[in-house]
Amino acid sequence: MTPLLIVDGHHLLYRSWHGFTERRIRSRDKTRDLTGVFGFLAILRKTHLEEAPGHEIIVAFDAENAAATRQSQDAAYKASRPGADHTPIQSLGMVKLGLDAVQVQWIELDGCEGDDLIAALARSATASGRAVTCYSGDRDLFQLLGEQVTILTPARRRIHCADVSARYGVTARQWPDYRALTGDPADSIPGVPGIGPRTAARLLVGGAHLEQLPGSDRLRAPRCRAVLDHWQQVLTWRSMIRLDRPVPLPHGACTGTATGSMPRAAEILEALSLW
Repeated sequence: MTPLLIVDGHHLLYRSWHGFTERRIRSRDKTRDLTGVFGFLAILRKTHLEEAPGHEIIVAFDAENAAATRQSQDAAYKASRPGADHTPIQSLGMVKLGLDAVQVQWIELDGCEGDDLIAALARSATASGRAVTCYSGDRDLFQLLGEQVTILTPARRRIHCADVSARYGVTARQWPDYRALTGDPADSIPGVPGIGPRTAARLLVGGAHLEQLPGSDRLRAPRCRAVLDHWQQVLTWRSMIRLDRPVPLPHGACTGTATGSMPRAAEILEALSLW
């Protein structure tokens, strides 16, 4: 079975744009900043060659209105993002042109966040017996880890289930419970006041989930009582963190055909007359 490499498109785009802080890559007439698209295609090519040869590549992008569903659960979700630098998005159209030129499939679904799309693709592939590598630095994808699924970070570190247990003291399946307790600043999820990583891991020891905490002696410590004070909010946060939403994958996604060798980024830009 052809293994699958699922790429977190927006994560790679932002990393590519901000990865060349000292030297920008521009078109010959200096009117276009090509740093984002050049970096994206160059990193993707290198990753395919060195970390995922023989894999089928699919790039998953966030839709414009991707956060709306979770914001309906909690209006604060990603509330800190509007103030961030979203300049890299100006390269998105060129990135998609580049992917089309080298016949790398990319998917963007209305109202769907890239993480949910990655999860759906991973489930579809593993159900067919395929191994999956998720290329991303987003730790929420830890919940997808399993016997057939690993995560490759931009630093080229491959993460397995055992790595999550060793570092955080919880299993991959407990990740949404753990993050609901500790919070996720990147998504404006504050977590329970006074509950840090060590306390959260102790509360979830033995593979426990949130439902097993009320009525147990795990919440006896004074600081842990805050979990009950924020109980409904904690359950909402976990629901938001979970990547279990039904996603209607396009017909023909996950073809099982290995992606061919990609040309160098400069050659792709030249062929598209972007230089």
